[in-house]
Amino acid sequence: MVLEDGLFKKAKKEAVAAGTTLSEVMNTALRQHLRGGEKKRGQTVFAMPVFGEEKPVHQTPEQLAALRDDGR
Repeated sequence: MVLEDGLFKKAKKEAVAAGTTLSEVMNTALRQHLRGGEKKRGQTVFAMPVFGEEKPVHQTPEQLAALRDDGR
């Protein structure tokens, strides 16, 4: 796979900021793209309103991704 220099640098910065690998960033991006990204043929992204006090999430992004991808 050949990546544009600017795209590679942005992806690498994203990986460092997220504390993950470039491979994981690329795999996540590819999964999202193959699923149709955030919008698929005019459909909007599901959003759930949350009421009351905000509570922090105690799972890492990797754990959340594993839960999301578990039903593939």
